[in-house]
Amino acid sequence: MPNLDPLSSMRFVSMRVDLPAPLAVALASTMVMLPFVLVPSLDIFVSGLFFDGRGWMGGALSETFRFIFWRLSGLVLFSAFVFWVASLVRKRSTFGGSARFWGLIVLVYVLGPGLVADGLLKRFWGRARPADVTDFGGTLNFTPPWMPSDQCLFNCSFVSGEVSGSTATAISLLLVLELWRMRVTPFVYSLLALLSLALPLMSALQRMASGRHFLSDVIFAALSVLFAASLLRVLLFGRDSPVE
Repeated sequence: MPNLDPLSSMRFVSMRVDLPAPLAVALASTMVMLPFVLVPSLDIFVSGLFFDGRGWMGGALSETFRFIFWRLSGLVLFSAFVFWVASLVRKRSTFGGSARFWGLIVLVYVLGPGLVADGLLKRFWGRARPADVTDFGGTLNFTPPWMPSDQCLFNCSFVSGEVSGSTATAISLLLVLELWRMRVTPFVYSLLALLSLALPLMSALQRMASGRHFLSDVIFAALSVLFAASLLRVLLFGRDSPVE
């Protein structure tokens, strides 16, 4: 029979993608926190680059990108959930991924952006957003990222929900790329990998330019999701690769 898979004839990509060890992410997070402990005003300085004394750089176009990032995250999560359920019901892989593989992606969203970012940090850390602190014309006090505060009561600055979602999306897309590595050309693989990695960066810039998050908010949003993903990867797959 003729081969009906249009991707099967494409060249193999030898690059391998995997998540780092949870301990490595934890150590990296500790090291990244040090500059903010030693120089608390670093957040104020970076946010000041996006503030001209009258307003923030982010505008309508910036909000359009934010909308796109959210919708893309929702699409990836929904697709992974459908493939996960399909794999469980059919008891075989879906689009090359096992039930554990698609379940990993779903749980990365649930644990990272869902529980850690929105459920815990944003709800209980109490950090005011840049646009709301006195340094930029607001009425609330600035607090460093390592110090819980009472300056915000709901949907607070630490950490960024958008960046946590974009990081989960980037991780998910990179894992899917690894799953389909034998079906894409090196150029397509590299292009999609770069675009995936750019998602959290673009989201971070959008949030800082709009005065909604400090530099530390976006950095630790990404690191918290990466830690959650790396922990889930170990719990679900151990030393095995998520890509079977």
